[in-house]
Amino acid sequence: MAISEEGARQRRELLAKGSLFSKLSESELDTLVQVSRVKKLRAREELFHKGDPGSQVYLISKGRLKVITTSAEGDDVVFSIMAPGEVFGELALLSSGRRTATVTAIEASELIVLDRREFLPFLRAHPEAAIRLLEVLAYRCLRISELLEDTTFLNLPARLAKKLVSLSRVHGLQTPEGIRIDLKLSQAEIGDLVATTRESVNKQMKTWSEEGLVSMKRGIVTIHRVDDLEALAGFAGD
Repeated sequence: MAISEEGARQRRELLAKGSLFSKLSESELDTLVQVSRVKKLRAREELFHKGDPGSQVYLISKGRLKVITTSAEGDDVVFSIMAPGEVFGELALLSSGRRTATVTAIEASELIVLDRREFLPFLRAHPEAAIRLLEVLAYRCLRISELLEDTTFLNLPARLAKKLVSLSRVHGLQTPEGIRIDLKLSQAEIGDLVATTRESVNKQMKTWSEEGLVSMKRGIVTIHRVDDLEALAGFAGD
């Protein structure tokens, strides 16, 4: 289906906001626009599952998604939460062709999709984008290593505090009550982020709520005493 002039303009602007595409000329962006398509996801809808064949790369233009892996016992660990402007799905294109994790929309989302036959020639023609892609992959490896270290060496209060502080720095909004994390997450999803159970998260959040440190209402966390939570997370003074 042909894309309208207005649709092409909007898609070009969205692509230009992605880290891999930000240095492209307008004509180069137009080339990508013409071979791209848009995919919409409902809140909680799964985009793809770990092990699925992968032949597309995605740019988030609206909404937020989570990256999950599941153990043989059925336990989930959330590797990351992705926001508009982030590119993902490229690992399957560059390796075995199978998805290495499951990606699910946290909220209603919109993605720009590029197929393998367009994305790989794009990387060959734009070495600076390929280098940027390597930086993204290296960062993800570091995040996985950090998650493993945190799970091994930090107790739950420290892990949970660190995750909430990190989320507040990316998704936080200043309010009269404190910093509200503008991201609706269940206690089970928060547990997945720090490799623990919903019950453990509930118990810790209840303790912190009684202490006036944080509160959680309808899946939205507000940090009331930021400095104290940063101290628990080991971020004090950074």
